[in-house]
Amino acid sequence: HEMDIKPCDACDICREDSSKDCVINDDMQNLYPKLRQADALVIASPIYCFTVAAQTKLFLDRCYGLGGPQGDALKGKRIGIVLTYGDSDPFNSGAVNAMRTFQDIFAYIGSPIVSMVYGSASKAGEIKTNRDLMEKAYKMGEQLVTEV
Repeated sequence: HEMDIKPCDACDICREDSSKDCVINDDMQNLYPKLRQADALVIASPIYCFTVAAQTKLFLDRCYGLGGPQGDALKGKRIGIVLTYGDSDPFNSGAVNAMRTFQDIFAYIGSPIVSMVYGSASKAGEIKTNRDLMEKAYKMGEQLVTEV
């Protein structure tokens, strides 16, 4: 909610003109150079209505604008995924739908998902008390930086 990311217009200017990324003037313009420079990315999302949050989907859609005609600016970057949900398991919560979304997107782009960490939390900060998940998140971070 802190960033202004508008939806993709599907104009394809980003693919027709390799001198620019997306032409929509919003906060993604500040993110594009950082995404290009990164060796690895961690994308986190709560699960809302059985999939990724709308804000996460906006971000993912707008990543289409990276890389000119080939759209390959994220290709090969190592990816970590973090998901939280209110239900007790990933199937009832819809987290499996989000996992599949990320798997499909990054397989298409050609970026390996190093790790996915996911778990149940209903209140802000609650996830920090889950030692197992915190350990998995730490290990994911280690994998992202040591295997780059």
